[in-house]
Amino acid sequence: MAKSLHELELNLKNYVIDCHSNYKGLKNVSIERYNNLKLSMDPEVYQTYHIIIRIGISEAVMILPEALIFTGTLGMDEKYVQRWLQLPMVQQELSSHWSNYRLYSA
Repeated sequence: MAKSLHELELNLKNYVIDCHSNYKGLKNVSIERYNNLKLSMDPEVYQTYHIIIRIGISEAVMILPEALIFTGTLGMDEKYVQRWLQLPMVQQELSSHWSNYRLYSA
């Protein structure tokens, strides 16, 4: 069974926090910043395969599977999010969600 978007949000949150904690220059990153991390898809607005990511006040639409920025920015987290989006398990889960969104929005 596919993971829910909420489970993927938690996975991304842990991944980004882990990346920051392993980077020497950002030992004191505030984990509260990621408490409102949100993932969504909106096939009615963006016809191409994408994911909308919100972290704090930052928001970006990323085209999948390449994880290219379409609009917005995620600041210092952008490179970590792009790496996470390239993980095979994440690609598979998001592809499943996209198929479901397209099926139900048609």
